[in-house]
Amino acid sequence: MKAIVLFTCMCLVFSARAAHTGQDSILLKIDKRNQTLMGTKSDKAKTLKEELTQVFEKKGLVLTDSLWQQIRSVIRTDSEGDSSLSVQVGNSRVKIGVIRSGREWLGQQSSAARNKPLDRIVEIGTNKKEVIDIGLKGIHIKDGKEEVHVDWNGVRVKESNGEETRVYWGPDSLKAKQKKENANFFSRDGINLYLGLSGLSGEVPQINLAIYPMYYLQTDTELKPFSSRYVSVEFSESLTLVKGKKSAFRLGLGISFDWYNFMFDHNRLVQKANQGAIFQPKFDAQGNEIALSKNKLTVSYINIPIMPHVVFNKNSGVQMIGLGGYVGYRIDSWTKSIEEKTENLHRVSSNFNLNQFRYGLRAEFAFKKMPSLFFNYDLSPLFEKNSSPNLTGFSFGIRLL
Repeated sequence: MKAIVLFTCMCLVFSARAAHTGQDSILLKIDKRNQTLMGTKSDKAKTLKEELTQVFEKKGLVLTDSLWQQIRSVIRTDSEGDSSLSVQVGNSRVKIGVIRSGREWLGQQSSAARNKPLDRIVEIGTNKKEVIDIGLKGIHIKDGKEEVHVDWNGVRVKESNGEETRVYWGPDSLKAKQKKENANFFSRDGINLYLGLSGLSGEVPQINLAIYPMYYLQTDTELKPFSSRYVSVEFSESLTLVKGKKSAFRLGLGISFDWYNFMFDHNRLVQKANQGAIFQPKFDAQGNEIALSKNKLTVSYINIPIMPHVVFNKNSGVQMIGLGGYVGYRIDSWTKSIEEKTENLHRVSSNFNLNQFRYGLRAEFAFKKMPSLFFNYDLSPLFEKNSSPNLTGFSFGIRLL
């Protein structure tokens, strides 16, 4: 087998040099006994000359009378072995082999291979088990159940027990090899879409002053649970740090864009004040509080997620377990409210004394044939430090992509 691989590499060098000469090599095979063109669907109504003329025309060549006479001379030779003729026609080198009928090595080829004689430069038959095929698609050597294929991408060796080994050429060889090795493991690389619910933890300060309306009420943190949504789009890549046969430890890095939507279950809007953010109702012309059908605060961030995670084989019930964190920066925030009676919509953009920076912890879990789960918990306060109220955000849900 080592001799075959060595011969294959030598042939590859020869083929590479031949490919750069700028000439097309055309191989035609003629059955000497039946005087028919081999490797094509034979038409009994056509003569050998007509078949050759048709093949030449498809390649943009002309079968001249002098060339036809040369071919006839080779066919009529009394030699018991195979004969060949090589001529230059235009910019193409035409090689014509006159072969005795019933050559054993022809039976070793597939029907698809015999129907494409023009794809090959050289075809060698040594015995019933070993076939060497050199063509534009590379070099293929078959010795019984063992096979070696060499092309411009690399070398593929198939052992008699069915095991395959691939070696790739060029700067992409390591990347291609790693991609194949990691194909059996779960991957969170690429574009990830997270959908879930968001919430608030913490308390608003108690105010003992007799003022109306109060800056804070204990009910100000109450949210409509299924309307307070969280959306995140993440672009992620992973580095494999440790890899075993059934699991691998990876470090996920990337960039994400997150949106917190806090849908409040009351009629008090978040507003900016000297002491921080406060909650205040809206009043009509008569001084009555306006009931709201929608009252939400939306905050968007750009984040850098850092996710160390363990991935398992795709046949495992648990596909991935990850525990990491994120660091982000606020890029926009606004409140949106809709009056219940008039359905008037009001949108106010402001920083609302929100914290410009955000950081926290994230956990992810992936299971076979189920959506991945995630949980985020902010360690940084939602509003500016040393201001009111002291609240933190969190979110949980599923990863769709």
